[in-house]
Amino acid sequence: MAPIAGTIPPPVSWAQRNELLYVIIDVECKDIEHSVTENSFHFKGTNVLESDKKYDVTLNFLHPVNPDKVTNKNIGRCLEFTIYKKESGPYWPALTNDKTKLHFLKANFSKWKNESDDEDEMPNDGMFINDMLKGEDMDNRFDDFNVDDDDDSDDNIPSLSQNDEDEDEKKDKDSDKKEK
Repeated sequence: MAPIAGTIPPPVSWAQRNELLYVIIDVECKDIEHSVTENSFHFKGTNVLESDKKYDVTLNFLHPVNPDKVTNKNIGRCLEFTIYKKESGPYWPALTNDKTKLHFLKANFSKWKNESDDEDEMPNDGMFINDMLKGEDMDNRFDDFNVDDDDDSDDNIPSLSQNDEDEDEKKDKDSDKKEK
């Protein structure tokens, strides 16, 4: 479906999970019309602040979605659509099947979650909370490292730059002169 004459595509961002997509219309609109089919998303609306600015866009999905499981939220400055993929599975490399980059379509990294994020998340087993409840002193938790407070000096650490070495040599010479 081609945009209606005198309309422009709204700024759109998107993100995904294994089972769903987020499509966000990043502008405050009124007179909103939208529809989702198995293969496309259509949006039409009018800018709230500039009523002469009319939006119209159709996105042709890369893979099928479930048009019966679509929810939307009007968050004021944007409209957020949650659209479930027809088949849960690997992430899509792109939202649309368009061969060219759509200038108004961007990734929404605040909503984005990588496929590997689910696997990388460590379960919150409450280890530290459990230790505190048992009465274990958190300050002594790492006593087995055998670090003495007296050995905290950095006198034996080599210099990182030539200037530091020159200053150290100058200080040594000055102290030798004072001792004589």
